[in-house]
Amino acid sequence: MTYKIPKPYVRHMTPSKEGLPTVYYVETVLACNLRCPECVIGTDSVTRTKKILKMDEFKIISDKIKPYAKMIYLHKWGEPLMNKNIFEMISHVGEYAHAHISTNGILLDKQKCEELIKSGVGTVIVSIDGITQNIYEKYRIGGKVEKVIENIKYLNEANIKYGNHVALLPQFIVFDHNYEEVEKFKEYCKSQNLRAIFKKPYVRFNTVNESKDENYQRIKYPTKEKHYEAIATCPHLTSMMTVTADGRLLVCAQDYNNDLFIGNLLDKDSTVKNLWERPEYVKFRKEALNKVNPPEICVKKCMIYNPGYPVN
Repeated sequence: MTYKIPKPYVRHMTPSKEGLPTVYYVETVLACNLRCPECVIGTDSVTRTKKILKMDEFKIISDKIKPYAKMIYLHKWGEPLMNKNIFEMISHVGEYAHAHISTNGILLDKQKCEELIKSGVGTVIVSIDGITQNIYEKYRIGGKVEKVIENIKYLNEANIKYGNHVALLPQFIVFDHNYEEVEKFKEYCKSQNLRAIFKKPYVRFNTVNESKDENYQRIKYPTKEKHYEAIATCPHLTSMMTVTADGRLLVCAQDYNNDLFIGNLLDKDSTVKNLWERPEYVKFRKEALNKVNPPEICVKKCMIYNPGYPVN
């Protein structure tokens, strides 16, 4: 594989001139090699059949989103490196969009790290929620922190070798149990000349606790009015689309069991435009944007815009 310089990162999520999404999540794998306790995969909360997206199916989806896509996330619920075709998939979409991948880093080795950097990927996020094994494994159940640290080193070396064009971002989800290692993580990233990324946790199942530091807690909107105003700013309503490993369109990335079925991009006659403009999808977006009576999934299931008041 020859090295490919990635497409530029898209900072602002805005619709295309046709009013269609420009940012796409494509679920390349619905499965994972770890058992993280707040993940819908790790807890077996996903009732959809586990699946790895095939290359021929991926190309069908890619061809349909290509006219509009500026950024493509090649992951959603699952570990993308479990897909044997992931580097080819990155290379394929990297020809026309910024390719973004998030991984737990366990399945990499020195050769695969070089392949990933050469593939045309624009952003690589590697999850590492602890610097010591006893802290790391409290959340990344089944993982080995030494392996992740080793692979970040290999990725960094390969990135430097080929011109440092890839945004390589170690990411630390801050919980109560690992807060003590935040400073160690900063020091580690500084020693590697990498930017440290901190993420506020989604607490779905109450198996872990948020940090007591409010800087690492998600905003909880105190009133219904404030909550509904926040929901109306969601980019999924205007400029983003999520496609599952079996080709289904999700009205929301948090609808991980696809309860609100809109259509399937793998169907012969389906297009981004005709799915986006389906009456039930238009109705959903209008209700979410009106700040008065958003859909139940937005009020009760959204992990980004959290209510800080009792929700019936």
